[in-house]
Amino acid sequence: MFNKGLSLEQAPSVSVPFRFFLSAPIFGVLISLVFLFLPFNEVSNQYSQKAIGIVHLFTLGILSMIIFGAMQQMMPVLSGAVVKKSKLFASIVHASLVLGTLFMSFSFILEIRFLLHIGVLFLAISFFTFFIVSIKLLFKVEYLTSTVKAMRLFSVSGLITLLLGLVLAISHISLNFSVFHYALVNMHILFGLLGFALLLIMGVSFQVIPMFYVALDFPKYIQNRVPLVLFLFLFLASLFLYFDINFLILKIIFTSIIILFAYYGLKSLNNRRRPVFDVTLWYWKFSLSMLVLSQVIWLFSIFETNYILAIIFAFGFLYSLLQGMVYKIIPFLAWFHLNSKGYFKLPTIREFIDEKYIKMNFFVHLSSILFFVLAYFENDLIYLAATLFFMSNMIFLINCIVAIKKYINISKTDPMDLSSFK
Repeated sequence: MFNKGLSLEQAPSVSVPFRFFLSAPIFGVLISLVFLFLPFNEVSNQYSQKAIGIVHLFTLGILSMIIFGAMQQMMPVLSGAVVKKSKLFASIVHASLVLGTLFMSFSFILEIRFLLHIGVLFLAISFFTFFIVSIKLLFKVEYLTSTVKAMRLFSVSGLITLLLGLVLAISHISLNFSVFHYALVNMHILFGLLGFALLLIMGVSFQVIPMFYVALDFPKYIQNRVPLVLFLFLFLASLFLYFDINFLILKIIFTSIIILFAYYGLKSLNNRRRPVFDVTLWYWKFSLSMLVLSQVIWLFSIFETNYILAIIFAFGFLYSLLQGMVYKIIPFLAWFHLNSKGYFKLPTIREFIDEKYIKMNFFVHLSSILFFVLAYFENDLIYLAATLFFMSNMIFLINCIVAIKKYINISKTDPMDLSSFK
């Protein structure tokens, strides 16, 4: 399952990814509070300062947080790209990402411009540190798999997203907006969501779905061509946006590529070699279904605003998939690191988090998405949606803490003392 000559022994300390995973639901709680206390017409208006702040609480505080944590685990294991001084690297990236996200997002939400200066500084430290090291390591990898290739494209897309974001942030700081401002905004969104997020998800899916779910491999042409084609079309899309060329043909191409990936992902999950029930499958299947729905909404511009599209894509697709991944990664890492320390009597991977609580999280999360969508038609439902989203993130956080606490408690015992395990 792993690349030639590699071993899970190359993985960093569990404290590296765990700190990122525990931070994400805390930002989810913050998002729910913002939705609760701000008027719906402001948070649902894509051009409002409040909406920009909420979007970045999600993209930086949840999406980037989980991706950065997962990547520091996956790069050494799946590609052999080992980060030296991994704890120091993680501390710099994590601390600056947390501070940068808070300062930047609340500079828009509270409309306090000087906070943006601080936020941009910390975010630049976090993202430049992460991507410069990642690009350097990933482009040295000799044994290339479809996942490693996708990781390379992800890292380049992430760096481009950062550079575009810095240009836009400077515009907000100086209040000097060029005639190409909205073109740059759309480029930033495309490279961020389809490059930074989706390319990595594709690459990880090619390894994770067959490995964790004993499912069929994706067809080779999907693994080897789809991420590269998507990446190249992001540059063509940038030209279309810059020169204000009709974007419809590219929308058709993008949605076709993305739906093709989702189709094979669902096909793989539905044709598993060992069809054992796993609640995280619900997250993956729901997530990929929401990805398809989001593409249909985007292609046909079904709604007047992008509010519902944002909810379906961000909360329905991205956050659902990320939660499903974290529920797999944390127990697996806890089990692996304890096993490697010589502990023989351990909980199984599925016993680190009680499945009934993961199910609870799934249904509360799904309900919150439903009411976020319904709030577009009946605005007062936003309070119910935000409350459910708050509950969902609290359950997610508690479940993760429970698994990590089990790891910590067992790691404090003598590996040879079997009576110490309960």
